Amino acid sequence: MILSLTPLARRTAAAFLTLTLAGSAFAFADDDARRAILELRETVKQMQSDIDSVRSGQLQLANEITSLREQNRQLTGRVEELTNQLAVEKRNSRTLYESVDKRLGVFEPQMVVIDGQSVQVQADEKNAYEAAVQLLQEGKFLDAEKAFKEFSTRWDKSPYRPDAIFWWGTSAFAVEHYKTAISTQNQLLREYPKSSRAPDAMMLVASSQAASGSITAARNTLNKIIRTYPNTEVAKEAGQRLKDLGQKKQR
Repeated sequence: MILSLTPLARRTAAAFLTLTLAGSAFAFADDDARRAILELRETVKQMQSDIDSVRSGQLQLANEITSLREQNRQLTGRVEELTNQLAVEKRNSRTLYESVDKRLGVFEPQMVVIDGQSVQVQADEKNAYEAAVQLLQEGKFLDAEKAFKEFSTRWDKSPYRPDAIFWWGTSAFAVEHYKTAISTQNQLLREYPKSSRAPDAMMLVASSQAASGSITAARNTLNKIIRTYPNTEVAKEAGQRLKDLGQKKQR
């Protein structure tokens, strides 16, 4: 039937066929383009999702870093606070221990050296004796006389007592209480004849006797010193004082 078509009809049919084929080709090309665009969009969408995920992760990481920094700052502050508290507690503990040691020291016996020998004394006993000596050194002779008298009475078994009696008499002599000076030194010589203070005590008796006008008694005491402690410095001093008293008369 086609073979019977006229040339014009054949040309028309050929043109229509060409247009139809061309349209189909365009249709196929348009579908590929749509698919490519859709795939590209999907790729872009996935990439955007990935980017968002990365950004979210970075934001979360940044938040975590900020949180860790804040925690670190708080911990650092807490460590400094605890360190300061520890330092304060150490100081308080040291002060407390020192205070306790000091308080205990008031009651605990102490070792001291008296006349070259180590002896044990009570802390308040030692403090009382040293306080009396301090008064004597400051020239407060009346107060010293009273303090040594009280010490000698209260601490009658103290190893300080011979010295306390001697300084009691010395303080009395300084304020011209010659009778007290003589009686205290005689007490020392009677109770502690082997004391290292004995020669000086006898010399103080002689000095008090001479100062009070008892020249004969003073001479007798000086002669006794020479006999009791021959070839000593105190004996030499006694001999010199005898010479000095040679021209003096009994009151």
